[in-house]
Amino acid sequence: MTRAILLPFAVSLLGFSGPGLAQNVDFNLTYHVERTPAARLSIETCSNAVAQTARQAGLRVDVKNYPGQLATVVGGRDGSGAFVAQCIAVDGTTVSVIQGIDYRKQKGSLGEFADRAFEAVKAATK
Repeated sequence: MTRAILLPFAVSLLGFSGPGLAQNVDFNLTYHVERTPAARLSIETCSNAVAQTARQAGLRVDVKNYPGQLATVVGGRDGSGAFVAQCIAVDGTTVSVIQGIDYRKQKGSLGEFADRAFEAVKAATK
């Protein structure tokens, strides 16, 4: 009986989320993904390249390392946007995922940062 009541309730909640609300939010997402053999790019080298590029851009930076698995670099600039970079170790491959989120409809400084950070990671590849 509770499932019969909860299901329509859950479905009605979906009407309040998703595309309807997203249309009212002004943001722009820049997104890069690259797979590189781990022998050519470690997760540490990947995260260091992103962190150094962020510091040079004057962005707030926080780095978390999970040796042999994952390194994350997050940060941004108050009022402008945020970035998230993940350097992931998967079966002899380093996967780099770099996202820049600008708090406006058009690509801005964080999207441009994501482009520069992606280029820095590629340049760090041996």
